[in-house]
Amino acid sequence: MRLIRPVCLGASFLIMFAVAGDTGVHPRAGSTDYPVSRPAKNAAIGAALVPADQVKKILPAETSKDYVVVEVAVYPQNGAAVDVVALDFALKFGPDGVRYPSTPQEVASAWTEKQPSLPGHGIHGTAEAGVTYNDGGDPATGRVHERSTYESVSVTNNPSPGNPPPPRYDPSGVEARAREKALPEGQARHAVAGYLYFPVPAKRHRGANLELKYFKDGATVVLPLPAR
Repeated sequence: MRLIRPVCLGASFLIMFAVAGDTGVHPRAGSTDYPVSRPAKNAAIGAALVPADQVKKILPAETSKDYVVVEVAVYPQNGAAVDVVALDFALKFGPDGVRYPSTPQEVASAWTEKQPSLPGHGIHGTAEAGVTYNDGGDPATGRVHERSTYESVSVTNNPSPGNPPPPRYDPSGVEARAREKALPEGQARHAVAGYLYFPVPAKRHRGANLELKYFKDGATVVLPLPAR
């Protein structure tokens, strides 16, 4: 028993440290300092849409428009410990359905699929053909005209002139920035806050109402958000 107890305490310490570490954002003074807040069992939840210009500082422009980013804060109440889990949240896009948050790794993977090829990668081929003319003089026959054709093919791995410039971020950089701001997960006894990245439905009605849903302990809390 003497061996088990320190191990359990160490595990609890690691969980608490993960929640209170460098990830996420600084929670506001209280849940009511967010545009929308609701009470839940053993916690109060605050939420706000992250402005598009702020999202572009985290995600590349190629994917920032494909995600709605919500800042979420969890405020444990009455000394209770709350198990913070990103998948306890979902975002309803009006009639377009419900989406669950993507992980930072999934966000980076989505961007990788969109990025253009890097210059200097791959093989490029060029072909050229033409006709040459030569006017010459022969003392015996007089002036003559000569015509010949030529063809050439070259292969290189150098970038072609039409290739786009290198992207601003590499996938690991995208994931690191998304993870840095992500909502910390684990047991929390103090307020924690961070971002959740919700993928936008392929067909989304403009002006559709957004509702953040929080599912916990058999209850559902709905936080209506203004349309972006």
